[in-house]
Amino acid sequence: HMAAVQLNSLRFENPKAPALVILHGLLGASRNWQTIGKALKDRFDIHILDLRNHGGSPHADTMRWSELTADLSAYLKANQLKDVTLMGHSLGGKIAMKFACDHAALVKKLIIVDIAAKSYPPYHDNEFRAMKRVPAGALENRREAEELLKPMIPDWGMRQFIMTNLVKGEFGLQWQCNLEVLHASLQVLRQNSLRDSDLYQGPTLLLTGGKSTFIKDGDVNAMREWLPSLKEVTLKKAGHNVHVDDRSGFLDTLNKWL
Repeated sequence: HMAAVQLNSLRFENPKAPALVILHGLLGASRNWQTIGKALKDRFDIHILDLRNHGGSPHADTMRWSELTADLSAYLKANQLKDVTLMGHSLGGKIAMKFACDHAALVKKLIIVDIAAKSYPPYHDNEFRAMKRVPAGALENRREAEELLKPMIPDWGMRQFIMTNLVKGEFGLQWQCNLEVLHASLQVLRQNSLRDSDLYQGPTLLLTGGKSTFIKDGDVNAMREWLPSLKEVTLKKAGHNVHVDDRSGFLDTLNKWL
């Protein structure tokens, strides 16, 4: 069994409040959830984690579900966290569902943001190929990097999201995430993280974007096999990044449900 990785976290400390643990999606990082964390810090002790191979967390050679949940397990143990509200977006949502099924006693409430319990096409493959065209350390200038990405990533918003992974290294700009391993792991990460026998009966909220293609008809009912207490709320104006596209609607829904 591979050793767990010690995850980096962005903290908004509120020691007397219940813990809210947030997991970002593929190619994201804790910084994508900073605004949401700040908005909820009066009610919760906030832990926004960087998954392995993302953000400020260590790099590792593999991305198995058992490893991703073991990393989270180790973080909760190290920070003595119990009865957590666990929120995950996209890939983070797949990890959150799996973790809640495996460690139901630790998870008081589960929030899944715009992802279903099913197999997907290996999305972001195109973005990874574009990112690999930006040579590590060769560029000083973010604008040059953006020009290299533009032909393969014409969408401005997606380009800005991808470029949050570009950080100043010792010699110019470099990718902070573990590009090679993440790209090689797409086939694993596209699978459903849940097995037939998995079950989490605690309160579960699924927050979806009305303009997102990630949840199809029938997905939500299928998810109730594993998550019988699931309640779905759709924010009509939002795409896949529900928390960015409709922040006030997202926070509203969350506060009501919580």
